[in-house]
Amino acid sequence: MMVLALMAIQSAVAQEFRATLTGRVTDTSGAVMVKAGVKAVNNATQQSYEGVTTRNGDYYIPYVLPGTYTVSVSAEGFKTEVQDNVLIEASGYRGVNFVLQVGSVADSVTISDAPPLIDTASGSGGTILSQRELESAPLNGRQIYTLLGTTPGSQFTTTSFSNGTGTRGWDVSNAYVVGGGAQGYQQFTLNGTNITEQSTGGKGTWELAPNIDALQEVNVMTSTYDARYGRTGGGTVNMVVKSGSNALHGTMYDYLENGIFNANNFENNLAGLPRQSMHQNQFGATVGGPVIHNKVFFFGSYEGFRESVGLTTLTSVPPAFLRPANGQGVDFTGTGFTVYDPSTTHCSVAGGAIGNCSGSYIRNPFPNDTIPADRINAIGAAVLNLYPLPNINVNSVQNNFIANTPDRTSYNQEMARVDYNTSDAVRWYSLIAYQSGTDFRNTSGFPAPAENGSIDVTHQTVTAAQDMTYTFSPTLLLDLKASYARYAMFSPDGDFADAVDPTTIGLNMPSLPTTSLKQLPEFTTTGGYYPQVVGNVLTSGVYNDIGFNGDVTKELGTQALHFGGEYHMLQHGSPKQAGHANGDFTFGTFATQANPLTRNTIPGVSDGFDVGDMLLGAPTSGGVDWNANAFVFYPTYALYAQDDWRATKALTLNLGIRYDVQVGAQAWHNALNRGMCLTCVNPVTNNSTYQSNLAAAAGALTAAGINPTSLATVTGGLQFAGANGQPKNAYNTSFGNVAPRIGFAYQINSKTVIRGGYGLMYSFGLENGTNSGFSQTTSYTASLNGNITPSGYFASGTPFPSGAQQPAGAAGGLLTAIGNSQSLDFPQRKIPYSHITSLGFQRELPDQMTLDVRFSGNFAYDLRVSTSLNPLSLAQVEQGISNPNLFDRQVTNPYYGVLPATSTIGSSPTIKALTLMLPYSAFGQVSWDAAPLGRNLYDALEVKLNKRLGGPDGVSFQLAYTYSKTMSALNYVNSYPYQDPRVKYEISSFDRTHIFALSDQWNLPIGQGQHFLRNPGRILGGVINQWRFSSILSMQTGFPVSLNNSYYYNCNHSFRPNGGPTLGEYLYNDYSNGTKLGCYSTIPEYALKNLPDRIATLRQPSIPNLDATLQKTFAITKRYNLTFRADAFNLTNSVLFPGPDSNPSDGPPTRLADGGFTGFGTVALNQQNFPRILQFALKLAF
Repeated sequence: MMVLALMAIQSAVAQEFRATLTGRVTDTSGAVMVKAGVKAVNNATQQSYEGVTTRNGDYYIPYVLPGTYTVSVSAEGFKTEVQDNVLIEASGYRGVNFVLQVGSVADSVTISDAPPLIDTASGSGGTILSQRELESAPLNGRQIYTLLGTTPGSQFTTTSFSNGTGTRGWDVSNAYVVGGGAQGYQQFTLNGTNITEQSTGGKGTWELAPNIDALQEVNVMTSTYDARYGRTGGGTVNMVVKSGSNALHGTMYDYLENGIFNANNFENNLAGLPRQSMHQNQFGATVGGPVIHNKVFFFGSYEGFRESVGLTTLTSVPPAFLRPANGQGVDFTGTGFTVYDPSTTHCSVAGGAIGNCSGSYIRNPFPNDTIPADRINAIGAAVLNLYPLPNINVNSVQNNFIANTPDRTSYNQEMARVDYNTSDAVRWYSLIAYQSGTDFRNTSGFPAPAENGSIDVTHQTVTAAQDMTYTFSPTLLLDLKASYARYAMFSPDGDFADAVDPTTIGLNMPSLPTTSLKQLPEFTTTGGYYPQVVGNVLTSGVYNDIGFNGDVTKELGTQALHFGGEYHMLQHGSPKQAGHANGDFTFGTFATQANPLTRNTIPGVSDGFDVGDMLLGAPTSGGVDWNANAFVFYPTYALYAQDDWRATKALTLNLGIRYDVQVGAQAWHNALNRGMCLTCVNPVTNNSTYQSNLAAAAGALTAAGINPTSLATVTGGLQFAGANGQPKNAYNTSFGNVAPRIGFAYQINSKTVIRGGYGLMYSFGLENGTNSGFSQTTSYTASLNGNITPSGYFASGTPFPSGAQQPAGAAGGLLTAIGNSQSLDFPQRKIPYSHITSLGFQRELPDQMTLDVRFSGNFAYDLRVSTSLNPLSLAQVEQGISNPNLFDRQVTNPYYGVLPATSTIGSSPTIKALTLMLPYSAFGQVSWDAAPLGRNLYDALEVKLNKRLGGPDGVSFQLAYTYSKTMSALNYVNSYPYQDPRVKYEISSFDRTHIFALSDQWNLPIGQGQHFLRNPGRILGGVINQWRFSSILSMQTGFPVSLNNSYYYNCNHSFRPNGGPTLGEYLYNDYSNGTKLGCYSTIPEYALKNLPDRIATLRQPSIPNLDATLQKTFAITKRYNLTFRADAFNLTNSVLFPGPDSNPSDGPPTRLADGGFTGFGTVALNQQNFPRILQFALKLAF
């Protein structure tokens, strides 16, 4: 049956959102009741589910839609037992036991008290967020996923908040950790249908945030021992859309935010600036009801969102005195930087020459720190003039341009669900959700054509599912499901409507067939002063998720058996993604710094200025992209078996096994790499020109410490899927992914259960594959002698004299993309997996409270790490440390005239000696991007105290506390040219020792039926009745501070505050004088780092946050009511500051005029969180 179900269907995932009702039926003597009839009736729809007890007195009813039910049990010779108000929640097991009394079946005994709150049927852990909690919670932007932070073991990993950081329904993000897993390995589902991107780059990103009024509940599943659940490394967030009922119900609402009600941010208050303008409307409607009573029901929702935020952008542009005018030169005296003349480059050692200098290279400064007019390049000057002129502080180098550029976001979301029963044996439901919208954000504030950012970004999401459940008998059921999910994103980063032809500034750029747009290149600088100008890249992505799945349930004595499988097709494409087809250039300081290879970064004496390089027409780097539009697809399969076995009256075991297969990526036209052949002899070896060049240079190479014999045979070359005998898959398919699960629940007494388990969970290793050779970047040749002097190509107006290199594809064989560095997917791919464990107890307390305490672990392995294939040995690097000229000297390039002139290695007659020492010298740097070497280890104590709604005060709350430690190993400290033997095991960047959250809802104790004024008159009652307060209080430890490990640390490695006079002086920042660092020194070229990425004892700031809601409901008629609501986010207007400045080159702590601080070890007075925001709403319900 399992195989037939698998063949019959295809599903996105087999994540089941419906629940299971189970229990045991006995008589008053404790004897089990056999073949007693059990019937559960949904109070809203009157839909019924039926089962019978087995020879052990157990019943098991699967596929029950979440809701509130009346459950009855009947048997001949016994009174019918009826249990009211049985709440059945998503994806869970609801255990309800019955004791029958002797009597007539026509007589009934109704139990109105709520059934036990503890879960006695499953060892799994998680948290249910009810409809009341969802609709009452104060949520900025009404983003449902922000509630994850109120559940144990889950957290939001973003530390600075602004528009687009995951607080609106429009936003998509993977900045969450669920169940302690590695970030990006969680899964989001809607009625069991996957709505998560699970491929490279955006893995773990939700693709749809359903509007709150459309949701019935959310189940955050963190320790799952049910084999039906897979493809997640942390947890699953399962959302359930409301269904219609026998009564017609609906809502209309509008939520309003306006800047005039909000607090100002800290920086504006400090500077005496007004608050930013903003206007946000979030409006919508829902309606649900019967089509045919007791048989067919519908539910639909619509939500619209319109937002305009008048952001004030303070940035920097080159002042007028740095722009050539009237045939004059440009004086840099006022910048604080000294600019040096690249034409004066010479060796500091007598007799040395460019390309062979045993000392260092030095240059002479331009006289009077002025670049003369005859040295200024017209193209560079034209690029500089793309920046607007300062409009404040006009003679300042920085913070001299202010712009008001509103961010605009608009989207619409529609959802519909239909439930229908074609017979007593066949039940169906259909679901569809659609969302589309646009977003505009000019991050620079510059006018066209210089503007860049998210310029008219569009998103589109479609989710659809069709499900059918067939009941063969009360003990045998089949469920089949088909689903489809699509997310499409098109994101231009510039103003394509106002494109400017590059010839207008004197640039002759290659013309590529991948775009018809003629636009200026993008220009960036590296000095941190001036932002990018011009945007010309269209980023796009389309993700399809198609599938079928099936599940067979058989009740057999004390066992409930599930068998099933799923087939799952993921597709990823990048239509219209031409990349930098119009080019991009970056201006650094190599042309104007004193030593072209090493810039002096001691505070106060920095040399070289990127504006100087721009005026000389000397970019540091650049390129043009000739990209293929890839379409990649990868099928996945799974089979599973699950046995929920009630072993004894007190003990339930959840036993499961799952088998996952994730097939390696394939692409249309086989346009993917299959790694690199590391042992293949490259055809360059047999090139006569190459061998002749090598022979002629043998003496010089030997003198430079390079063994010519090691270059005689060139090894390495790209391999391609489906070519030259290679499989069509970009990487291997792993067939050994068998995942056992075992959970248990042991009921000590009627109010206490111990539960726990172990599960092996395979997540997803769905790398998109690389297409090097099908897409090709032609890099700009900044220098012909190893960045000692500029090449002059940009200044000439033809930056790519050999044109753009056309991708050769697989036809080029081992010669494809030769001469350029390569980052490739690891072809012997393994699927990341997690060992998930838990052990704890649940206790029912008085006043409808439950306490959950458990120890939880999530130990993830085979996570992705980028690892170099082309490092030098430690002995070689030690030689380079003692004598940097060994690596830096320019030597004859044997590849010149052999490899394409458009390639990095084949572009110059001389080459840095280091390149020829690399094992795969014809390719430069080579790395595996997805090597399965990483791990993420989470241990935690998780506590949850929950109170259900009850009593006239209507109090309900959930307290969640997590005490945890997360360690990770995801990168190397040293990676090039020497790579450490293993990845660094250290505290995780997302480690928080303590996380506390309290969410509550309660009716104010005033008005009808309350403690005060409980019998008001009609007029007074209209004012004081039905007030409700809700809030969310959250507190947590800050994340570890990232250390700047590009510096040597020379002190005792104590990173605790030193008690100095400055605010936030977290790092030892005492300087012996103005030019020498105290504990830090610049790492010499090629030297090895001695600092980790972060340490556990040094934390970023963190503050409590309180969000609150006050709402009042007015009864218009018996059927209609109107609710007024006011929300306050960050009610206390607390300010979260960033982590400390960890860059030693920023100088000693200095107090600023505004009272803040700058410099190494200090905390800037920049607010990272939202200031207090007020939101008002009206909702009409019927």
